[in-house]
Amino acid sequence: MNPKSLLFLCTLALLQIGQTYGQTAIRCKLSVLGELTLDKSPLIRQNKLGIDQAKAAMQIQSSAFDYRLSSGLSLSHNRLNLFEMDPRRQILTDPLHTNAADFTMAIQRKLRTGLTTSLSIDYAQLSDNYPINRFNQDVGQYIPDHTTTTTFSLTQPLLRGRGAKIATAAENSASLNIETTKYDFELSSSYELLQMGIAYWQYLNANKRLEIYQRNEKRVRDVLQMTKELVEGDKKPAGDLIQIRADLTDQERLTTVAKQNLYNARLNLGRVVGLNETEVDQISDPLDEFPTIYESGFHSGITAKAMASIARKHRSDIKALEKTKEALELQFALTENELRPQLDLTGFVSYGGMDMGTGLRHSLSSLGNREGRNYMAGFSLNFSFPINNNLALAVYSQNKIALTDQLISYNDLGRNIDLNVSIALNNLKNSVLILEKTSEAVDYFQDVFDNEQVKFQNGLTTLLNLILFQERLTIAQLEFLQAQQQFAVSIINLRFETGTLITMEANKNTITPKLDFQAFYTLPGQNN
Repeated sequence: MNPKSLLFLCTLALLQIGQTYGQTAIRCKLSVLGELTLDKSPLIRQNKLGIDQAKAAMQIQSSAFDYRLSSGLSLSHNRLNLFEMDPRRQILTDPLHTNAADFTMAIQRKLRTGLTTSLSIDYAQLSDNYPINRFNQDVGQYIPDHTTTTTFSLTQPLLRGRGAKIATAAENSASLNIETTKYDFELSSSYELLQMGIAYWQYLNANKRLEIYQRNEKRVRDVLQMTKELVEGDKKPAGDLIQIRADLTDQERLTTVAKQNLYNARLNLGRVVGLNETEVDQISDPLDEFPTIYESGFHSGITAKAMASIARKHRSDIKALEKTKEALELQFALTENELRPQLDLTGFVSYGGMDMGTGLRHSLSSLGNREGRNYMAGFSLNFSFPINNNLALAVYSQNKIALTDQLISYNDLGRNIDLNVSIALNNLKNSVLILEKTSEAVDYFQDVFDNEQVKFQNGLTTLLNLILFQERLTIAQLEFLQAQQQFAVSIINLRFETGTLITMEANKNTITPKLDFQAFYTLPGQNN
């Protein structure tokens, strides 16, 4: 083989390896599926956008305290035909032409104490074709007057809008809403992981159920083979073969149904995780087994009161309602403040100057000249109040109703959490009892079936009895499998109801839900 052919074959081999690697099955472990769910679930991704929306709303409220820069420029030309009696007609026979320019710039900011500060500067230039200035000096036409004024003012609300609490109420309320959306995101993430856990246990159940039916089918085939040998030895009638073949056909049907259920369970698991059809096909067989009673830490001393106490401490929806209640209280205080009339006290100081002459020098020196310098200080009171004030009254009523409704919701949530925790704990205790009993039943029916097989080989029992005990063994195994699934689901359900299924990790400007693999196998404890 020449080198080129060898290189070509090696390249094909590497491509095949790469393709095979790219199609590597998704390891069907709870830890892997949990991370995939947090990353791919559309509902989790959508709920996470709520945090960004709340942050944007917070930015809107914070904009009330931004610096506001304003400026304006005005240029005008005026032509006036003087009256005959106007004394200026003695000097000016043409119409009076006046040029005016005005430039204003101001910066303003509302402080979080409620105080509003403002600094402005105004420059004005006025010139005309009348040669006599205001001091009756003949200076020539279009000699401009320059006036510059700077003003600093402070405005303090005395009634409506007074105080830092009122001034920052909307901003603080928006900040609390961010915390609310974070807790809502935690709850939704926990719920999606709960659904993923349930779907995984269903998938594991379907996988093991298929194994049970396949083993049962194999047992029937073994019985059929054993019966054939007995018939050939004239120890059993040939009619027994028909009954066993009928039973085998039925077992093959059940195996086919189990395969279909396994396929459906795999698709359902992929749907919950957020996988597409191609990715679902890559899910491997389940790798994590059902939890055991021992490793779960279950003991008869677990009480609903203790679990409810853990739930009150960890449930994110309780925390979310608490933050929402605080936000509504701030909004209520703000709307209550809006019922007051508005009375603002403004204090101001002003400094300015003027100059006359052409050229940039006179424009710049108008503020610094001693001659024409002007000082001013004063204060003003501004009062306003809508006589009916229907808008403020309506908003006040709406916020009062919303706050009352929130208190009802908060108390109702606590009541329902206590009830749900009690139900989840009772389901757990019952699932433990069922699991213990079904485990014993499997052992008993296995022994009975083994003994019945020996008796059938020795001609001491009938084929009908053997088939009957075989079916009972299969039913017992399926019931035990269902009990294992019920116990596993009851653990994660209790975890969800107590708010201990996941934890949230803060990273700079974001939060990330974290899943502890042991949450699927152990009960919430007092250390949570």
